Amino acid sequence: MRREAVFLLLGLLWALDVGAQSPTTSGTAPPDNEIPAGASIYAKPKPPVRLETREGRLVRPGDQVDANDALDEILDEFAADVARLGANRVSPILLERVQVSENMNPEFASILEARMVSAIYRAVNVRVVRCFECYATHAEVDNGAWVVRRGISRREDLQALAKKYNAQVVLKASLTLHTSPNAMAFDVEFVRAEDSSIFFAEGYRVHPHTAMLYRSADKMQSREVRLKDLEDRINARPHFNHALHLGATVIPTVGHPDGAIWAAYTAYRFTEAFGEDRTWRAGVTLAGILNPTRMVGAVISGTLLSRLNPENVYSINCFGGGSVGFLLTGVQGNSPMLNAQLECVLAHRVTLQGSLGYLVPFKSSAESSYTVGGLSPQAGVAFTW
Repeated sequence: MRREAVFLLLGLLWALDVGAQSPTTSGTAPPDNEIPAGASIYAKPKPPVRLETREGRLVRPGDQVDANDALDEILDEFAADVARLGANRVSPILLERVQVSENMNPEFASILEARMVSAIYRAVNVRVVRCFECYATHAEVDNGAWVVRRGISRREDLQALAKKYNAQVVLKASLTLHTSPNAMAFDVEFVRAEDSSIFFAEGYRVHPHTAMLYRSADKMQSREVRLKDLEDRINARPHFNHALHLGATVIPTVGHPDGAIWAAYTAYRFTEAFGEDRTWRAGVTLAGILNPTRMVGAVISGTLLSRLNPENVYSINCFGGGSVGFLLTGVQGNSPMLNAQLECVLAHRVTLQGSLGYLVPFKSSAESSYTVGGLSPQAGVAFTW
């Protein structure tokens, strides 16, 4: 009996020990804070970066520019102006009249209206309300006379319509197509309804050859550049230009058996841009002339250049001007020198340049019988920055 009690007690202790052991990890789920074996993690793709709308100009390579592209650029620029005015200052907008020039199909006015409103809606959250009375013809008897009016003809009518539509400003737009040369003009005007004052007016032009977008028919639309230029002028920050020239020059001689002097030419030019559009450049040129057997000299001159063609990122930009300086040779002699210069920037840095100068003739030395001077051509390349 005692033996059976011992075996029963040992069996009970064994059962309690097995139950206290932790289960094996095989076939069980991992804790919540652990990743199962073989699992993959996929990162959520980042949203694409939205490019901010920047003012620019429409410049396309080629001889022709599609009129629809130019018109879209104009309308987008106008919509950007509306956005800058602020929705709380212009919304709702009462659309009074959209018209086209006589050389265009009158039905295009409705297409222009739709594209203009679409461009505004893309740029800013405003309401554009169509004015039905603005196109209607009104007839009434005034002091015994039969009077016929079309559209808004009195200030009281404008105020009444604005109050009826709950509008702050009235929009008028006109598109003009010129054919000699081909050009497009878009003129808009916002009139404040409460006092009939002109709240905003602007004209947009497309250049007939370069398709550049202009404002008010004479200013190129590059506001950020013009603003920076104005800030630089106010803060007295100059715009410098540097150029390193490498080439060859020919200096004529009279009475020397070897003839003219052929020499290597190198120069460093330092100029500052000035003028309303910074088309002028004035500065100093330091040049060296080297012919090991016949002449070693330096030229110090003042330089003035001007842009010859309108600026265009797709065309070669050329400058013309001249310089007045002095040739210093030390042993052989010194003499004034005048140059007429022409250079063309091929893209941004490499420049083809040439000049035709006149060196006032002088005796090479007191003992020699030949003179140095006359028309002196020079040509080469330059690196500008």
